Amino acid sequence: MLSTRDLVAGYDERTVLDGLDLDLPTDAFTVIVGPNACGKSTLLRTMARLLTPRRGTVLLDGTAIRDLPTREVARRLGVLPQSPLVPEGVTVADLVGRGRQPYQRWWRQWSSEDGAAVDQAMALADVTDLADRPVDSLSGGQRQRVWIAMTLAQDTDALLLDEPTTFLDLAHQVEVLDLLHRLRSERGRTVVAVLHDLNQAARYADHLVAMRAGAVVAAGPPREILTADLVRDVFGLACVVVPCPVTGAPLVVPAYTGGNAPAVKDPDSSTASVPDARPSTGDAANPLAGSHPSKGL
Repeated sequence: MLSTRDLVAGYDERTVLDGLDLDLPTDAFTVIVGPNACGKSTLLRTMARLLTPRRGTVLLDGTAIRDLPTREVARRLGVLPQSPLVPEGVTVADLVGRGRQPYQRWWRQWSSEDGAAVDQAMALADVTDLADRPVDSLSGGQRQRVWIAMTLAQDTDALLLDEPTTFLDLAHQVEVLDLLHRLRSERGRTVVAVLHDLNQAARYADHLVAMRAGAVVAAGPPREILTADLVRDVFGLACVVVPCPVTGAPLVVPAYTGGNAPAVKDPDSSTASVPDARPSTGDAANPLAGSHPSKGL
């Protein structure tokens, strides 16, 4: 269980999170969404102990994470930061093996248990056949699977991933999200990820956290909280929300096309409507007013 209490965090003189309280469910795939600069990555970095809060507490299974030894945190919480860098020439097997560092001691070096954990992690991430290849020679999707394999080799119950699909094409995004979904559904891992694509978040998440201006606006199952009102409040975007024809998950359809918007049929009405999403004065007239998910599934 990960939770925050009265969490205040930021950078230099800028406060990003101010008094944030949040509980994340165990054995679930939680996705954090929101407009740019709303605090998503700051929240994840603070929960991962990569950023020290100015006030408040991050709790891991009820214990303040700042009071836990670093090695113990690494055995319980796997973290994949945004756009990690790989030293040139490192092979897949070498990188995945680094996930076993929390279990190493000067008197206990590599063991058969470590080897088994690495083999299992590579198999789960479907990168076994890439073991001897340099990581910097791989495609974006392959490289992300290798990083996930490294976190899996840590053998933690929870994984935190900051924008794991950034810079990937659509096919590779789905590949990575399918893997994370399997880790939750088949292996019982708690997965927490920051995503930009709202429709992908709704498709894969068991639990959705919507943020705006450093605060949590709504949290819960996507089918319960993802509404046109929520999208308008968080993203400044007029839309309709309909069931996905493949999964039944909420699917956000932006209403404004930039020109003469065609009629958009409201699923709860027998008549067509055209919500006006053009920016107006007041809160809607901001740089986020025209933002929308880049790719819908």
